[in-house]
Amino acid sequence: MSPSSAVDGWRRFGDPRFRTYHYLALAQGVVGVLAGFDVVIPWALAMGCPPFAAVLLGVLPLAGGMAQLVVPRLLDRTGGNLRGLTILIAAVGEPRGLYLAALAALYAAGWVSGPVALVILAVLIGVTSLLSSITNANLLSWHSAVLPDQDRRLVVPRLMAVSLAIGALLLLPVAALLDSLVHVVGTYAYALPFIVSGALGLAEIYVLLRLRHPGVVIVPPRDLTAEVEPAPELDRFLRSTAINALGMGITPALSVLIISVLGMSAGFSMMVGAVGTLTMVVAAAIYGDRLARGSSSRMLRRSFAIRAAAMTAPLLVLPLPVLAPVFVMATSMLGAIGFAGGQLAGNERLFRLSSGPAVVGHYARYLARTSGAMTFGQLVGAGVIAVAGPVLPAFAGLYAASALIRVVAYRAGAESRPTADGPLAEGQVAAAVDAPPAQTAGVALAEPVAQQAAAEPLASAAVQSVN
Repeated sequence: MSPSSAVDGWRRFGDPRFRTYHYLALAQGVVGVLAGFDVVIPWALAMGCPPFAAVLLGVLPLAGGMAQLVVPRLLDRTGGNLRGLTILIAAVGEPRGLYLAALAALYAAGWVSGPVALVILAVLIGVTSLLSSITNANLLSWHSAVLPDQDRRLVVPRLMAVSLAIGALLLLPVAALLDSLVHVVGTYAYALPFIVSGALGLAEIYVLLRLRHPGVVIVPPRDLTAEVEPAPELDRFLRSTAINALGMGITPALSVLIISVLGMSAGFSMMVGAVGTLTMVVAAAIYGDRLARGSSSRMLRRSFAIRAAAMTAPLLVLPLPVLAPVFVMATSMLGAIGFAGGQLAGNERLFRLSSGPAVVGHYARYLARTSGAMTFGQLVGAGVIAVAGPVLPAFAGLYAASALIRVVAYRAGAESRPTADGPLAEGQVAAAVDAPPAQTAGVALAEPVAQQAAAEPLASAAVQSVN
């Protein structure tokens, strides 16, 4: 796509009629990054969390992906009240920064011991991640219900890019200041980004109240069972993404490598995460424009190859330890590029291969498979670190295993025969759901796109795990 076309797309996204989505991007960007793993994992390590346990913290948000299986039934029980259900869940989960700030203050004041604080932290992450996952999934259905297909393809990728950019731009000064603040006020310093995140979490709830009403959204029972059996192309997609998720899960959080193995500071760890997130912004903008006219399946396979390359950079630390900061930064940036392309292409691929309310059933299966695979991978990775200790050879072995798994995912995603996978071919399926809300009454049009959805960790977690 030409630069002028890309600029035109951003100009159209800046139209005042999308103003509410601009505010949503601002709120979600701050909440997702400043209460994400770029800040949480360094804080957990500062409270004395063992490295293998810090890796296990990444397992907790994956329960949210499996929780998507109950979303259609929740909609059925609430009479299809997608708006009310989403706002209620968001009201509890999105201000999670305030809960984390309170815990940080209690620990810093000595009123809560380290082990107790870590247990509370694990519970908070588990509960709020599950709620946030359901909120994000419901918002995807909400966007599909109120936006025509052309607007959806314009808004959602740019919503992701703006959200990531805002979060990264805030994380950069936090990373620069954190080490100095810790020396002055101790672990009270970690409460600062959490407070900002919590405040924007409250603002996000207000923004949700201003979105167009999606109407009644109910998934017919038949679309949860028999009719969601995957066709060969869809089954190939589900299999390759599950394999990739296993590779993502087995990869230790990058901040654990930086702080516990390489001995670098928490501020540098956050800086690496911020650079990775900014890289993801640029990649998402480029991929989003290409995806409008390109092949989602080929883009998805290329993302697997890029992620495999990202896994090889940490291996170079063994022979060249003096260049460790460079290799870590390269890993973060390559992982961010692979994540951006994989998220947009994978979710768009699923949407193009499904139609009508059957999308909800396919989406639930997709999330359940990828979340299960990532959970298993993270348990394996944490077990290796628990046995071998936080040493570079153990981490290098996990990165090498992750790279090999991505190669397997790349091969598993190959098409069995030459197919046209551009918008005209896939769009023939997608067109079945390209109708305004009034024409889709009583039907959930779930669109599994975008940011930090439940199928994979939030954006900061994606950078931390090197995707």
